[in-house]
Amino acid sequence: MNDRPSTRPAVRRVDLTGKDRQLRSAIQAVTRIVAAFARASRRSMPFLARYRATVVPGAVESLGSATEAASTPGEIVFRMSLASADGSAWSTLTLNAEAIALVLEGALGGRGTISGPVDSELTVAQRALLSRIVSSLVTDLAACIFAEVGITMVATEEIPAAAQTARAGEVLRVECAVEGLSIPALLIVAVSAQALETAAREQQADEPPVQGDPRMAEALGGVPMALVAELGRVTMGLRSIMALRVGDVVRLPTATDDLLHVRVGGVEKFSAVPVVSRGQLAIEIRARAGEPRHED
Repeated sequence: MNDRPSTRPAVRRVDLTGKDRQLRSAIQAVTRIVAAFARASRRSMPFLARYRATVVPGAVESLGSATEAASTPGEIVFRMSLASADGSAWSTLTLNAEAIALVLEGALGGRGTISGPVDSELTVAQRALLSRIVSSLVTDLAACIFAEVGITMVATEEIPAAAQTARAGEVLRVECAVEGLSIPALLIVAVSAQALETAAREQQADEPPVQGDPRMAEALGGVPMALVAELGRVTMGLRSIMALRVGDVVRLPTATDDLLHVRVGGVEKFSAVPVVSRGQLAIEIRARAGEPRHED
């Protein structure tokens, strides 16, 4: 963590039609992670209720440089980092000066409007209070990351080396605005794109197929479907068809022991043979379509 001034990096919206499509899984994962984090942040910042404020995530952006800073020049920020055991996956949470003011005033029982951003060095007491609350926030963020992609991260005081050497396009960033305040307070989440993409794809590959609502399956069970057993087909000229009379016999290219095609809803599903059951003509299913015939 630190509170030294830094420059704001160039960011851009991700474009899933361009090269960013290679990070589609990571971008979707980040969207869900930050949405869950925004909800969880109310536990770490219960004072938001007093201000009638809510944390609202913005769109996922891609950093245009390796710079991890998330503030304007000269602005005080407070940052904590998360990293996996091997350092390949990492995340940072940055509070801008307005968010720092919100946390300090809210934690000390403030109920009115916040006068403005912090514009001077933090005292030891302020830093300790801020550190306690932001530690709780990064714990919430780590839990959201683990729940979404299964990566375990722990808090670290230093920005991970992988974050410091990240190139353009390797960092995904989301600004979470605290709405309902008179000042633009921001909680800014940045994550390692490549590590998250790999984990998200592995998570998707391990997920079982989506099961439908059992009530829907039960309801569909009562839908009537037409079942047709086809004895055979023959092609005749129009003159021959027009000449057909009652009593004429039309021979089919099917032997009496040939399998019949059984169609359900117009789709071939079974093979069957004709039989007599209780004095009525019936069919006996011998095989599913595409399966070998089961002989008696």
